[in-house]
Amino acid sequence: MTESEQCPRCTKSLVVHGSIFQSGALRPEELRLFLLSFQLPEVHVQSGYAACAGCGLVWGELDAAILRQKLHELGNAAVRERLALGD
Repeated sequence: MTESEQCPRCTKSLVVHGSIFQSGALRPEELRLFLLSFQLPEVHVQSGYAACAGCGLVWGELDAAILRQKLHELGNAAVRERLALGD
C-alpha cells in the first residue's frame, strides 16, 4: 500500500489490501501476527464482486464500519495509526 493510493470511488486514502475467500469475505493483510481472539478477522462482502474486462480492476462492497472495527480490534499498530483508529 502506497501512501498516495486512493479509493477509485470516494478518493480517500483509506485503502486496505487483503485476500478474498470463497465464503465472500475479505481478510485484511495488516493483522497482528499473534492474534488470540474468538472473532474471525474476515469482513463479508455484502454484494457480489465486479470486474473490469479492460483493466482488470476487481471490486465489491462491504460494511466500512465493520472493517474499521475489525482493524481497530485485530489490526497491527501500523494500520491502526495509518487509518487513525486509535487504541
